[in-house]
Amino acid sequence: MKTSLHLILLLCALLSLFACGHKPYPHSLIIADSLSSVNADSAIALLNSLKEEMRNAPEATQMYYRLLCIKANDKAYILHTSDSLILPVLHYYIDANDEQHLPEAYYYAGRVYRDLGDAPQALGYFEKAIEVSPKDGGYALKSKIYSQMGTLFDYQDMYAEASDTYKKGGQCDSIIRDSISMIYNFRDMANMNIGLNRQDRALSYFKKANQLSLQLGRTDLFNMVQSQLASFYIDLQEYDSARIALQNALKDIILPDKSAIYSISARFYDATNNTDSAVWYYNELLDFGSVYAKRTAYRKLLELAIKQNDKKQASEYLYGYLLYVDSIQKLTQTETVQRMHSLYNYQLREKENLQLKAENHNNILWLWSISGGLIIVMLSFIAYSQYNKRRNLELKQQLEKLRIIEKENQEKILFLERHKSQKEELEKSLADINTHEDNIQERQVGQRIELLNHIMQQKTIENEQEKEAKEYLFNSDLYKQLQERINSARGEAYIASEEWVLLKELTSPAFPTFFERLYSLHTPNDNELHVCMLLKLQFRPADIARLLQLKPESISSIRKRLYRKVTGNNGNPEMWDKIIHSL
Repeated sequence: MKTSLHLILLLCALLSLFACGHKPYPHSLIIADSLSSVNADSAIALLNSLKEEMRNAPEATQMYYRLLCIKANDKAYILHTSDSLILPVLHYYIDANDEQHLPEAYYYAGRVYRDLGDAPQALGYFEKAIEVSPKDGGYALKSKIYSQMGTLFDYQDMYAEASDTYKKGGQCDSIIRDSISMIYNFRDMANMNIGLNRQDRALSYFKKANQLSLQLGRTDLFNMVQSQLASFYIDLQEYDSARIALQNALKDIILPDKSAIYSISARFYDATNNTDSAVWYYNELLDFGSVYAKRTAYRKLLELAIKQNDKKQASEYLYGYLLYVDSIQKLTQTETVQRMHSLYNYQLREKENLQLKAENHNNILWLWSISGGLIIVMLSFIAYSQYNKRRNLELKQQLEKLRIIEKENQEKILFLERHKSQKEELEKSLADINTHEDNIQERQVGQRIELLNHIMQQKTIENEQEKEAKEYLFNSDLYKQLQERINSARGEAYIASEEWVLLKELTSPAFPTFFERLYSLHTPNDNELHVCMLLKLQFRPADIARLLQLKPESISSIRKRLYRKVTGNNGNPEMWDKIIHSL
């Protein structure tokens, strides 16, 4: 009741404030913007109620509305699953050169791509957000941006870069005196110092965060800091101190901190040999934990299942573990992130140099220009040489991957025949054994036959599952609709964005290795990926051109280009098709 009263007073105050003068956006949107930071659920409800009204609103109002929808969902911890909402908004503000909303649009583009597991892309947008932010202002948004960038660097184990970035965020928090953000910043700085093996500094930051949370009287923040202290003490094997901190952390847990606190609890009970409690927390993490927490939980539960000789559970846990290992590999792209960050810093330095040159006297302008030109030529030459070396190495690796794929395909064909032959030989030798004299040999041969039966049965089940998935795919409503669109006399051939998502979900179980192998050879753009998927699903090139609304020669060009990128050689489109069908 008290919270509702506060919200009503806030709404009234805002309405009276904006009634005094003309504003470019409807009052309801400005209120939703304010609400998104204090009560995201209320902001979402308000924005949903305005959906129909926005259909006929001016373009600027519609774009602001869409930005607020993305912002409110982000504040409500609703995972972004597509970039289709943020990109039109971002491009609109870029074209409009909107200094007010462009930094925020870049920031939420980064948030979207972080949720999508594209760390380099996310980092690029965060850095652009900083670049277009006002030099002396916008500190609250800058703090969030630096926090997100620091987290991305942390994911790549780039602790020095993360520490520098968090420090910049802390400076923004100090300027606007945001005590809550300062607590999180102290926590992050502590964890980065742990990564840099500076334990004393880490403990100092934890103590600052602890003290500030007590001064604010925020038990949720105090508990969060205590959980981090517990993790710190577990690493030092100071389990008594860890137990005390963990008892505080487990009180009144809020949703955003639940995954981290449960992960630390599981680690503590695992380290202190309290297996039952550790298993309970690991199982809980399977439902709501982060991808990192779930990966660790599946791995620990897999180890336990193996110890207990529980093959069925072990198989399930192994599948889950591999699934989240793959997800984390997408998030962890250290080399690309380092390269992008270095490039960004280089661009900033170049920008500063240009500003200095503009302030110099005209008599040295040409000297700087010539020097800059020589440096650029040298850097371009070095970069080109390195690119050629790297490209040649990548081509060798890709050709090796192709050979491995061909070998795996051959192995798959011969797998059952080879094991069946081995089984027959073992059964024949078993029949020849004198059971009265060779009990040990008989038991060993029997065990080997049983193992072969299990392997063959598992392989048969996998083959049947793939076969069923293919039948389900090719008999699905979506597949039939695509065939109908191809043959439509009206020329209404297309594939909607949500249909691409469903088509990928149907394709993955039917061709389990397809996407993994494709991405191991080359990271395709959207057009390339769509062409490859449709080729795999047995659509003719002419039909693919209709579905993608491209010219047939464009489809041929894409296929030839992909073949050249992967093999380094020129070839015809059909040569790429063969590679696709082998994946």
